[in-house]
Amino acid sequence: MRGGEQSQPAADNQTVQYFDAHRHHYGPARIKGVARLIGEQLGPGSRLVDVGCGTGDNLRLLSERLGIIDVTAMDVSAASLECVATVMPNAVTAHVSVLDDEALRPWQGKFDGVLMAAVLHHLVGPTRGASRRLALKGLVGATRLLRPNGLLVLLEPTYTPKALNKTLFWAKRAVTTVTGDRVPIGQRYWMNVGAPVVSFYSRHEVERMLGAADLRVVATRHRPAALGPVTRVYHKEDSTYLCAR
Repeated sequence: MRGGEQSQPAADNQTVQYFDAHRHHYGPARIKGVARLIGEQLGPGSRLVDVGCGTGDNLRLLSERLGIIDVTAMDVSAASLECVATVMPNAVTAHVSVLDDEALRPWQGKFDGVLMAAVLHHLVGPTRGASRRLALKGLVGATRLLRPNGLLVLLEPTYTPKALNKTLFWAKRAVTTVTGDRVPIGQRYWMNVGAPVVSFYSRHEVERMLGAADLRVVATRHRPAALGPVTRVYHKEDSTYLCAR
């Protein structure tokens, strides 16, 4: 890893193990519109970090569209960072958890932009309340990476009603005590009651976390996402928040 930092990930071990074993690749649709949203604020001379970068698809696409070459990929999955190093050899890779205050210290105040895509619901604790506290801690940690006047771009799937988010959390907790496999609901890959355990949030819950992290929401976009037959009772939006300190 070029310039990479190493630390013991301060995150749910089952989640880390899952993403070490399952390295998901994402297409341009996942980052669609983000470059347009932040293009006036961030450009070729900016420094950009992707917190929870996975295999680096989002970071690569965003850096290409904005012309940013000073990029850092940060994740708790060493296997995912190996993928990043292959597709983005000039990127700095950091095996660091956004929950680890000490490991984040050398990176604080270094970046003009922080991308945090589909991370909050993977910061899971033993209960929903503990998970919310971890999600807030993750937001605060990501915010500390920003320079003054920097921007945080949060992409997070949001779900309603909240009661079903709680039900899904506990169903996944129960199922993963007996199997580490995905147990699908219908035909959609991400709809399952198996691994990984996630704690989904409603739009209102995410916005409360952003406020608690002292982030000011500059712009938002909420795009409805189909969940097949489940949509009749469970509603998903792909939510994007552009935030300033």
